[in-house]
Amino acid sequence: MSPSGGGEKSRVLTAVVPVWLNRAEHERAHQACHASALLWNRVVAWVRGEWAEGRSPGREDMRRYVTALPSEDRPLHAHTSQAVAYDLADVIATARTNKAKGMRGVRLPWRKKAYRPLVFSARSGWRVTRDGELALSLGRGRERIVLPVPEFTDRNGELVTPDRWGEMKLCWDAGDRRWALHISHHLPADGLTDAHVGDDFCARTRVVTVAIDEGIINPMTLAARTPDGAYEVTVINGRTARAIKRERNKKHAQLQSKLSRCREGSGRHRRLMAAKGKLASRTKRRLRDFNHQVTAKADRFVRQVTAQHEEAAPDGMRVVVRLVVGDVRGIERDTAKKRRASRSTRQQLSQWERGTQERQLAYKTGLKVRHIGEVNSSQTCPYCLTRRKTRGRRYTCVNENCALVLHRGAVGGVNIHTLAVNDGTFVPVAPGAMIRVKYLRAAPRWSPDQRERHGRHQKARKRACRDDRREARSSARNRATRDGLSADQGVAVVPLRRDTKSREQGVATPPGADRAYARTD
Repeated sequence: MSPSGGGEKSRVLTAVVPVWLNRAEHERAHQACHASALLWNRVVAWVRGEWAEGRSPGREDMRRYVTALPSEDRPLHAHTSQAVAYDLADVIATARTNKAKGMRGVRLPWRKKAYRPLVFSARSGWRVTRDGELALSLGRGRERIVLPVPEFTDRNGELVTPDRWGEMKLCWDAGDRRWALHISHHLPADGLTDAHVGDDFCARTRVVTVAIDEGIINPMTLAARTPDGAYEVTVINGRTARAIKRERNKKHAQLQSKLSRCREGSGRHRRLMAAKGKLASRTKRRLRDFNHQVTAKADRFVRQVTAQHEEAAPDGMRVVVRLVVGDVRGIERDTAKKRRASRSTRQQLSQWERGTQERQLAYKTGLKVRHIGEVNSSQTCPYCLTRRKTRGRRYTCVNENCALVLHRGAVGGVNIHTLAVNDGTFVPVAPGAMIRVKYLRAAPRWSPDQRERHGRHQKARKRACRDDRREARSSARNRATRDGLSADQGVAVVPLRRDTKSREQGVATPPGADRAYARTD
């Protein structure tokens, strides 16, 4: 967050807006992206040469090297060229920080690039012309990239005008085969107050702890204590993401099998590669939407719990929030070498988007995500601390005096909350404390009206020549029940026999009992 012009804190958001370029603008943008990549490669080679000679160039040294190059070697706007140097300096700083933390496999920049987005700074490099078009400059003496001014709204539904725009990037999405502008803009800060480590929490400060138990089936289970002493738990279901990934994996395997039997560069090979790109792009869009659905519901939970404590707090009391997540980082490492999981489980762990969801939740709430060990959190009863392994989604305590039956994710969320407020120690929950559990789907299902209006069902109706049935499939059974068919046409309608047992006896009527089947004479 950065202060705005009036001293009010604000946060920087980035809007991804698809844009269309004509053929001439498209080729000009592609050539500029290639030139940006060549400039990156040249700066990387120069930096490595400086390192070999015992010198350590800084951020401004890289900028001066770029600006000293002749214009033929950097056919870009001056600020776009400087952005290449600044981005490289940031990458080097990040790599050194990760190496200092002990992360494995970290390397300083060395790989050559063939393509790189075009960066235009906040107040130079782009402008809105008198004709109402957006002009992106490629440097003095070169033709500009001109496109219609993109329109988009912020989170409040207000139109973001160009006077609120900051830095922007022109990016090419290889999967979607389209251009997009990544436009940054400011919005007044709406984040929650984070409980920083080392703060002086006096009697006039209330700390609200929100614990999160992460999983593959249920990506987030959030638990927090309400002002009345009860535990509020929300389980967000994520089976939609598992279905998306399973579909992607199966189709990718089929395409890869076909590619292995093709000659590289052939027409069939190009078509299959295009199909792989479309599949990856479609899956990326669906998973992006899913992650935003999950984190939006988690953000709503955190804000609702915080609002309850603010209403119940006395006048003058400050409410701060602490976001604690069970630490499962690195759970996917060495699973094949140590044989800790099956092949399908290893695939699910490697495709787990836990880190993306944590970053999005921290971004939306404005809070820092803290990690705490969660060993045995889903196996320990929160009331009596009896420990047992469980399978499935339901946890049942083996202690006869307790006999707690609760969702396994809720058990983990409550225990992580207990560990967070008791310095990593399991403490039993008070016997009278209630645990209220709510289940939410990450992506809401379609309503009957939405299914009714979907194009697939419309086409089914058209093929069946019926408009008054919700889904009139063109089958023998449905053809037998159409109006206008009589016994003279050789089709007789016979009612289907019902099961002898009724619903009153506890046995449901078999599916399709009310339908009719066709019999030809």
